[in-house]
Amino acid sequence: MISLSGFGYEDTLKNPSKAFSNTWNSRSFINGPAVNEFERQFAKYCEADSCVALSSCTSALHLSLLALGVGPGDEVITVPYTWVSTVEVIRQVGATPVFVDIALNDMCIDPKEVAKKISKRTKAIIGVDLYGNVCDIDELKKFNVPVIQDSAQSTGAYYKGKRVGSVADLTCFSFYPTKNLSCWGDAGAVTGSGKYLETIRQLRNHGQSSRFKMNMVGWNARMDSIQAEVLINKLPELDKHNARRRAIATQYNGNLHGVVEIPVQNVNSTHVYHQYVIKNKQVDDIEKFLLSKGIQSRRYYPTPLHKTETYKDKGYYPNAEYCSNEGLAIPVHQYLTSKEVSSIIKTIKEAI
Repeated sequence: MISLSGFGYEDTLKNPSKAFSNTWNSRSFINGPAVNEFERQFAKYCEADSCVALSSCTSALHLSLLALGVGPGDEVITVPYTWVSTVEVIRQVGATPVFVDIALNDMCIDPKEVAKKISKRTKAIIGVDLYGNVCDIDELKKFNVPVIQDSAQSTGAYYKGKRVGSVADLTCFSFYPTKNLSCWGDAGAVTGSGKYLETIRQLRNHGQSSRFKMNMVGWNARMDSIQAEVLINKLPELDKHNARRRAIATQYNGNLHGVVEIPVQNVNSTHVYHQYVIKNKQVDDIEKFLLSKGIQSRRYYPTPLHKTETYKDKGYYPNAEYCSNEGLAIPVHQYLTSKEVSSIIKTIKEAI
């Protein structure tokens, strides 16, 4: 089976415990030296002043909203074509999600649609870097409300020559096992403005500024030291892995253009292809045919959030619905061989 996600790093480990040996030997499983070291290295990598390591990207989004003071009576603008974390955290802080449509070409939040929904109650905008394609942050900043960049899928990407993590007011990352930079469980991080990060640093650890000194109601949202050490080992390989993903995407673009709809890179973005999502009316048939040939693929995202019972919205978001109906992710991870990439291209052409 050619899988949608690759675990080549893990496959080469003869003794997995060596990937977290420092943490194991020191028994510093919570807030250990590895967490501080990862924060330092990742902040440097992102060209950011600072970083706070967290238990997940969902926690990063949640605590970012709290640090901005978002709560009941407030509105947060975002898109319905995304993973549910983007929207559930808005509800969790008591605010109201306000949906806007995506742009059809790059599938990211459409600033022209944002302009129609800005109000006095708007306290933040969450722009999603969908599938590794960076949304147009500078356009979102023009509305003069804090911008949170959901970069769960775009770690290592660039926007106008700047590394993701150094552009928005707050940028939230995911290190889930299938992400471009991944660990062995749930983990995330946030970079951005220092005044917000200090609050997030306390919120992640029960509201403590130091041990037993609680300054606010907090959460348990710390990154495990084991995950931090795994990430330290993987971080130096990220740019090489993203380059391989981009090379595979270029090969797909050249061979699948005119066969299916192919992804469009935002003109200001360096896409890192967490997912390579094609679009076609026969998406279900293509998925079944690929599976019959031993190639995994997956609908992304099969139901836009405004069509779900929990987050239903009476608005009409045609681009989000179109992408949901016709989008299919095919393998693009860095461990694919040239033979596998050629096989995927050939099989998609046969399926049409």
